[in-house]
Amino acid sequence: MLGHIVVSVLLCTASCEPAEIRVWDGDSIRLGTTRQAESVRIFNIDAPELEARCRHELELARQAKVRLAQILQGQRIEVLRQGDDRYGRTLAAIRVEGQGVGEGLARTWTGRREPWC
Repeated sequence: MLGHIVVSVLLCTASCEPAEIRVWDGDSIRLGTTRQAESVRIFNIDAPELEARCRHELELARQAKVRLAQILQGQRIEVLRQGDDRYGRTLAAIRVEGQGVGEGLARTWTGRREPWC
């Protein structure tokens, strides 16, 4: 369960194309399945980390990852790039059917990590 989850989507950036993406965790995906795939951090949300500080956070992180994969699977997704984060990942809003993803098992990013434990 600690590896990524591959889902098939209709990926809409400049145009819409069938694609496979990797769900890395509850707030990170990779656009494509190759090493050169673009790493995307979902803008303005914070999901629990798989490198958890406690068992509770780890369980929440697993749930968030699986839920994000379920939300994206088979859907038309829009990637609205917002810049880059300090790790070089693209920051982007991700929308399915016009709705932002991340609700439920993630929280709004406040500018710093908050504890889940």
